[in-house]
Amino acid sequence: MREDSFSYVVDVADELFFEHGVRAVTMERVREVSGVPLRQLYRMFRSKDELLTACLKQRDRTARGALHAYAGRYADPGDNVLAIFDFLDDWFRRPGFHGCVFAGAFGEVGGAAPEVVEVVQHHKQQLLELFTDLAKQTDVVDPDEVGKQLAVLFDGAMAIATFTGNTEAARHARQAAQAVLAAAR
Repeated sequence: MREDSFSYVVDVADELFFEHGVRAVTMERVREVSGVPLRQLYRMFRSKDELLTACLKQRDRTARGALHAYAGRYADPGDNVLAIFDFLDDWFRRPGFHGCVFAGAFGEVGGAAPEVVEVVQHHKQQLLELFTDLAKQTDVVDPDEVGKQLAVLFDGAMAIATFTGNTEAARHARQAAQAVLAAAR
């Protein structure tokens, strides 16, 4: 077992949840894969929902960090806006893509786990703020509105790729985002 068993358990559970879904993964399964005794797991996380919440918080930090990196690649602010859709395109084409873990978690536990709902909503709010900040760096007239439109395109592309397997969704959303930017100038 690793020194930092909390992070190790979160990593193991995150992979299991992402691969198999929240309902299919039990704390016993996390114990089997991690090698951490069940009693110790329950000392770290009082429930599977608490463990899922820790996984989602980690995913949020990782995803937003990657998006910020993509959105800071170019000198032109408009290119940085479009780069968020390049991020999606790259992600959709990776082996093992299973869709948005936030949408999946929300769909599986929904209102039964308020702490999960809170993390999902926080993630989506942070993404909206990122898109709005990117829009503010361009010459659009109403960056708040453009940010909302970009968020819809982003989430829509994720939903299409997740539910249909259409990896072209990110490219289509990128083209729509170009149109949104052009119309908002």
